[in-house]
Amino acid sequence: MKFLLALIFALIIIGVDSAYGYEEVSTSDFKIVNSLGEEIRSPVVDQQLNLQTSLKNSSEKNIDWAYIVQVISSDGVIVDLNYATGSLVKNQTLAASLSWTPSEKGNYKIEIFVWDNLRDINPLAPMSTQSVTVT
Repeated sequence: MKFLLALIFALIIIGVDSAYGYEEVSTSDFKIVNSLGEEIRSPVVDQQLNLQTSLKNSSEKNIDWAYIVQVISSDGVIVDLNYATGSLVKNQTLAASLSWTPSEKGNYKIEIFVWDNLRDINPLAPMSTQSVTVT
């Protein structure tokens, strides 16, 4: 019981976000680009799409990260799941990108995760969701 009270107190003091590392890495500026980095506004079947998100290390320490992207069809089927790993030095920003080549027309949901690694799967940023229509 004392442990539970201490845990609740700690979460209130430091907040849930920082308890899960959410303040260490921020994500922003999701876009779909081609291999030259030019934005693609109307993706088509069999076109290579690079799903890019900016990652910023907001902490004063170096951080290892895993950038995970899953693409889900309108039927709820995961049609692509990919990841990249790396490190961010303190206060560094970089564009993480993974490619996906859609094989069918349709509406897709893109879920983006940033974790500390693929083993411990502690989130460094909240999951984000984007939508894309492929013609």
